[in-house]
Formats: sequence, C-alpha cells, structure tokens
Amino acid sequence: MNTKHKSVAGLGVAALFAVAVLPLATGAASANPSDQPCDVSDLVVSVTKDPYSSAGQEAFVLHYNAAGPDTNCKLQGVPTGVTFTKGSGHGEGDGSGITVVPDNPNSDPAPVNVQPGKDAESRILMSSQEPVSFQPDVVNLNIPAENGHTTTVTWPDDEPLRGSEVEVTDVSQS
Repeated sequence: MNTKHKSVAGLGVAALFAVAVLPLATGAASANPSDQPCDVSDLVVSVTKDPYSSAGQEAFVLHYNAAGPDTNCKLQGVPTGVTFTKGSGHGEGDGSGITVVPDNPNSDPAPVNVQPGKDAESRILMSSQEPVSFQPDVVNLNIPAENGHTTTVTWPDDEPLRGSEVEVTDVSQS
C-alpha cells in the first residue's frame, strides 16, 4: 500500500473510533452525581412498610423521589433529627421515648444522585419481637443532605413502632 492510501485509511479508522467513543463519553458524563445537595423542594418524600424485612426485624422504607423533571441533586448519609408524632396538630402525643440511632455510625457512604427515574431510599429498622410502643401519624426528619431541611411525612396507617429504639440506614440508590 502506498503512503497516500495509508494516510486515508488511518483517517478512516480515527473517524470511526471517534464516532464509536463519543456516545460512550457523553453517557458517562450525564451519569455523574450532582454536586448540588438536595433541598426539601427537590424531593417528594414518602414512607412505606418494607414487605421484605429480615427475620426478627420490621423495616419501613423512606423514599426520596425527584419532585420535578429538572431535579438533579445529591443525598448523602443518614437522615437526622428523626422524630415521630401523633395527631393532626402533632401535639396529641410524641414518640419522645423512642431513641433513633444510625444503623452504621462509622460508615462513609457515597453520594446518591436523585433525578427523575433515579430515586433513593433509606430505612427505619426495629425489632419485630419488641412490644408496640407508639402509634405515630407522621415521621419528621432532616433529609440526608448538606444542611438538610426538615420535612414531615405521613406514617403508614395502623403501623406501630416497636420497642424503645429504632435504627436509620444511610441513603442508597433505589
């Protein structure tokens, strides 16, 4: 092959390589977590009973869903300031006798990106062997983000807390 044909062939291979790699590079860039911490207005937070709890344990899943089509923010760590209250005015009773602790206090969790179709979750864990200790209507918590603000979430109907201590897990991807 002469030099002219080698140069043209080299350009063709380089062009094909660029066309094949460009979509991969673009896809990887959009998958990176946001540097922007989530705010309460970025999220729809809800709680449901986890039907797949391990033996001897009850769990409730805190769901963190994107509030809008342009939401792209990060959560990291464990929800803090978790309290339970009862009554529509939230003054009829409280679960102040319930101690809330992190499930893994020495963890160093990675940030979790939240955007439409890419949700996050954490869990509230308790022993299923303990007696019923409180029947909350809502759970109050600071979302697991830098300067996470407090939100109030409706607790599942007729689902009591058990014992005097619950654990809360780090946020993870759903």
